[in-house]
Amino acid sequence: MEEIYTKNSKIYAGLYIFFIFCAAMGDYKPLNVALGGLPKVLSAGGFGVAFIYVMWSGNFKNVKAIFHFFVMYLSIIAGIILWSVVLWILDFQTIGYIMKGTSKMSFQFLDLLVVIGAGYMFEEKAAKYTFIGLAAGNLLIIALGAVTTGVGGAIHDLIANITSFGASDVIENSKFIRAIEIHDITFVMGVYVIYFIFFCFGEKRRFIYAGLALFLFMAGLKRIAFMGMIMAMVFAAFTSWLNPKAKRRWLTIVSILIVVFCYYYLSIIHSGAFTAFLEEHEIELMGREKIYDFISNFYTISPSYRGRGYEFCVELLRSMHGTKDQVVDITAVHNDILKMYVELGFWGFLLWITGYYVYQTHWFITRCGEKTAACFMTINLYMLISYLTDNTMFYYWSSMVLRIVPMAFFFDPVKEMPLKIKDEDEMTKFERKLYAKREKAAAQQREGWLNEYSDFGDE
Repeated sequence: MEEIYTKNSKIYAGLYIFFIFCAAMGDYKPLNVALGGLPKVLSAGGFGVAFIYVMWSGNFKNVKAIFHFFVMYLSIIAGIILWSVVLWILDFQTIGYIMKGTSKMSFQFLDLLVVIGAGYMFEEKAAKYTFIGLAAGNLLIIALGAVTTGVGGAIHDLIANITSFGASDVIENSKFIRAIEIHDITFVMGVYVIYFIFFCFGEKRRFIYAGLALFLFMAGLKRIAFMGMIMAMVFAAFTSWLNPKAKRRWLTIVSILIVVFCYYYLSIIHSGAFTAFLEEHEIELMGREKIYDFISNFYTISPSYRGRGYEFCVELLRSMHGTKDQVVDITAVHNDILKMYVELGFWGFLLWITGYYVYQTHWFITRCGEKTAACFMTINLYMLISYLTDNTMFYYWSSMVLRIVPMAFFFDPVKEMPLKIKDEDEMTKFERKLYAKREKAAAQQREGWLNEYSDFGDE
């Protein structure tokens, strides 16, 4: 058969975008209430198309490189499950409890299959096509939400939400804002703002995509995500000016500091200093502080604390829902760092967080280069801020995009944007110096990328 280059095929791209769009529509509240996470299974169509193409064509051009990504990402998921199984057995948990915990992680495996399917077919365009599908779904959800209030009322409420910086009373009093409040896709749009501005240099329409992502991000504004995005942008800007050797050191140091910070963060939560600080400065966390104080009765910050197994916190809060022991009217911890520590224990949490940040950062540096590692760290630093007060760590779309963006960037041979060529006499001294530096780097990257990619595939 005549080979079809899937990366540039409108048919394959259209099919993939369609499956992502259909799955994203599952986040529309009426559908989400009725079907839960079931529509996300439709995203498996993206992997199905890739699988059928591989079997039909016998084209294994990217399989070896993609397999390395698959094993690396899977090791983090498998580690959580295996460690939890040990804890469940030690605590004599029921089969039903164990099945609930493992079923939650099954969506992460599905998520990973979609990622590797997209990476195989579309290489550096995988992240962009995923964005188009999600953005289309988000825009349609906004349009459907506007039907309930009218276009004028929707615009008024949207402006009020943005100008009030996502104030709780504005959200509660707006039927439109509540209808378009899709947390997962909103967090994802923050990732894409960062990606298109700082990393997607080979995309001609990247600023248009960045603007669309920013609009969708602001439409579903989350204050913690906004702070995380600003922090990540500063980090990306600073990291981009470091030379390769300094960049590698910087990324390694940051990954280790994240581990240290998380243990410090846990200690101040357990001591009560965190909630005391919030009360002193009148910071409203909508009942989260009550949950943090309550959960502190179930763990200690000590090497002897072994953990309770994945999903313990959720099951605990659900069992209390509607009883006299209920803490607040929510059944999620809204603090992924705390949740993972309580469930995995001191050593399990250490293995997990070291694996996620230190090991993966080192893997990207050594396998894909420091620029891809910088992409990985930047978007994960953005999401880390949300983990401190929210339950976004295993959101389906967030997990997918955090995996697909660095992988797509690895395949992108244009990893540095040169200055626009113009007469040297028109350049300032600073522009001439910067242009010479970028031209030299671009030449090295064009030569080194093929070797880097070739070495990866041969391992």
